[in-house]
Amino acid sequence: MGFFRGDIYSYALDKMTPINLYLPYDDNRRFQVKKTQKTLILLHGLEGNCSYWNRYTSVERYAQERNIALIMPDGDMSLYADMRCGQRYATYIGEELPEILRNMFCLNLDRESFYIAGLSMGGYGALRMALTHPETFGRCASYSGALMLGSREYLQTLSEYREPERGSTYIEREEIDRSMYYGALGAYGETMKYCPENDILALAENNIRLGKKLPEILLTCGTEDFLFDVNCMYSDKLNDMGVKNEFRTWPGIHNWLFWEESIRDTIDFFVD
Repeated sequence: MGFFRGDIYSYALDKMTPINLYLPYDDNRRFQVKKTQKTLILLHGLEGNCSYWNRYTSVERYAQERNIALIMPDGDMSLYADMRCGQRYATYIGEELPEILRNMFCLNLDRESFYIAGLSMGGYGALRMALTHPETFGRCASYSGALMLGSREYLQTLSEYREPERGSTYIEREEIDRSMYYGALGAYGETMKYCPENDILALAENNIRLGKKLPEILLTCGTEDFLFDVNCMYSDKLNDMGVKNEFRTWPGIHNWLFWEESIRDTIDFFVD
């Protein structure tokens, strides 16, 4: 594959922003951008950046075998929202980036060939983008997704958060809670104001009400992940609403070992 790493200007963000891309070759090592390929946007997690997927997984190899172009934008700690105290990352990812990919890289962005996925915060972001723009994305996947990030209940929990004193010992869950809080602070403001456009279930309900065709949804989560119960609940609630989703789970925690297995074992979800 061809690997490109650089910066593009975003009007939504009002700044240059980094992006990584993989474009597949054919058997003669010529680019396949003129041949129909799938296009997959991969979103990083809360403490990551656009380099994480290609640094910690073999996703390039999996995508090459299936003629998938990979797009890895940077989402900062935005929760992939149009932030109250920051930039408009929801507009950038959901509206501006597809236009850039179509015009600058000539990629195939037909709905049935254009997908979005992510891990943790990016899993939430992938479902949020796909349900906000169901006419754009045909499929979406969430790996260990923090699916509750825009919900009224979780915002209430975050509004009561008090940062503990930092001790000499690293406690992973405390660090994750801290990152969640400060990410939400920028995205939603000090009042942690609830907005339906940030709530996955509210977005799904609105699409059903409007009679829109929904994207195909895949969820994965490790059985020992602290977000396992959240993912079980969201899968059940989506099913109860009539929003079909495939939920795959196996032993694992919130780490790159599980996300490597997820992208390796689910890449066929993005190929007919």
